[in-house]
Amino acid sequence: MELIARHLRKAFGRVTALTDVSLKAGPGLLVLLGPNGSGKSTLLRLLATVIAADAGEIALDGYPYAGDLRPLRRRLGYLPQRLRWPGHMTPRRCLQYAAQLKGAAGGDALLEALGLAALAEQPMAHLSSGQQRRVGIAQALLGSPRLLILDEPIAGLDPEERGWVLDLLSQDAPQRIVVLSTHVPSEAEAISQRVLLLRQGAVSYAGETAALRRHAGGHVWEVTVPTAAVQRYLEQHLISRVATRGAESVLRVVGPPPPGLPARPVDGTLEDAYLFLQRSPERLTPTAANGTLWDKYQPGSG
Repeated sequence: MELIARHLRKAFGRVTALTDVSLKAGPGLLVLLGPNGSGKSTLLRLLATVIAADAGEIALDGYPYAGDLRPLRRRLGYLPQRLRWPGHMTPRRCLQYAAQLKGAAGGDALLEALGLAALAEQPMAHLSSGQQRRVGIAQALLGSPRLLILDEPIAGLDPEERGWVLDLLSQDAPQRIVVLSTHVPSEAEAISQRVLLLRQGAVSYAGETAALRRHAGGHVWEVTVPTAAVQRYLEQHLISRVATRGAESVLRVVGPPPPGLPARPVDGTLEDAYLFLQRSPERLTPTAANGTLWDKYQPGSG
């Protein structure tokens, strides 16, 4: 299995969403990471055949995204960022309807796996936003797609719901290509070893999360300051974490530490590296910005 995109560009009127995005993905889970407005949803909509690129090309298993898209759409599942169900329909009926459109089997097993079996006959209007989100994930998984595209799939889910979703995705990830988006670095670090970082519609990093963390090496510090002065430091420095301990607080500083204070160097997390690269794009190397998605993946290995 192989998903390849080359030099994608997309604009909506005068607003450019993607400038020149390329990626290569094999079986497993790839996370798109970036701030709101960085182009994540646009890229996912292109991969899901919802919209067409202004320039560039995409192919799944060698089948190009051109001409008749029906064979492609039978191979993929897609969860948009916002999915609205008819309020009178039940989860079971929603999945039956989606299965008919997709030519796939029903979704009772998916309802069970996502903790929705007891709610299968409840009207969608009576379900919480997290429960409705899980129904959306179930419809994306119908037919065992070779390419699964999920836009912010765990946003708004409580810890138990996140557990159901992540367990299901991790079990099936080796059998398909999974591309999902998030704007929360800690989520990306928790669920995947591979990440593609978008910034202002372009790829600023593509590779393994461990390698991305190393970009922050030597640029992350812990300093102790009076709790009453924390706000001043937040305004003057890039702070990824604040731990308050009574009258004192420990700040995790990304970049130059505050002058005149003892600063202890610490290992960078993915969030630290994300903040560092977002604020300091000149630090990116050509390999990080333009290299293959991950060194261990070999084209055709799926």
